[in-house]
Amino acid sequence: MNTYPFTIGNYHALVISDGGMPVTREFFLANTPDPITQQFPEEFHAPLNFIHLEVDNEHILIDAGFGAECEDAGQLIQALDNHGITRDDIDHVILTHGHLDHIGGAVSEGKPSFPNADYYLHAAEWEMWASRPSSKEHEILSNLGSSINIIQEDIEILPGIKLFLTPGHTNGHLAVMIHSEDEKLLVVSDILSDPRTLNHPSSHIGLEISPEQGRETRKDIIEYAEQQGLMLFVCHYPFPGLGYIEQDHGTYKWKAK
Repeated sequence: MNTYPFTIGNYHALVISDGGMPVTREFFLANTPDPITQQFPEEFHAPLNFIHLEVDNEHILIDAGFGAECEDAGQLIQALDNHGITRDDIDHVILTHGHLDHIGGAVSEGKPSFPNADYYLHAAEWEMWASRPSSKEHEILSNLGSSINIIQEDIEILPGIKLFLTPGHTNGHLAVMIHSEDEKLLVVSDILSDPRTLNHPSSHIGLEISPEQGRETRKDIIEYAEQQGLMLFVCHYPFPGLGYIEQDHGTYKWKAK
């Protein structure tokens, strides 16, 4: 059960591996050039990295992992327990989007897994899953009840934690900017899939709702992160999913932290 502690200014951060997500390369690397896809086995486990933040006795979780929805994953809550962080300790849960590997752990036995937490989801995401009332995703999100805050616009939920819309992978996909004492971390969740696809923004995970919009979002994020020298956190990159995008003679490269 891998964890990786680090700091962002005043924030104490902990990357947690939730396990692995079984995927095929056709699914995980849709619309990707063959020389890249051939570097992967036909079936493999994609990394699942999530992040916990603590500042001024506030505990923030960005996504909740698979929970019981995948037998190869669902390790996040136990990992928090191992670090002395209970479910009751969590004050805020940011749901970057509604895919099961990000929200499965948000609910346990039909109730919010983190009973004292406010959950945050973008309105476009809520509406997307509400239009699929028979889906497991809609069931989970509905079980959050009054705990869920549906946000309509980019907001700062705590000093130094800003949520902003990055659509394409899903309609209401959120990225999170964390800023403290001149240090920044940009959490991009599923905007990116694997470091080897950085120079191919048309590459995407198969569940992407709008690959064309996703490509534009990826291009914008990659260019912005490289120009600003931002540290990124990416859910499906190799553990711990932290690093920088650098450019070398017009080619983007991933420099892991």
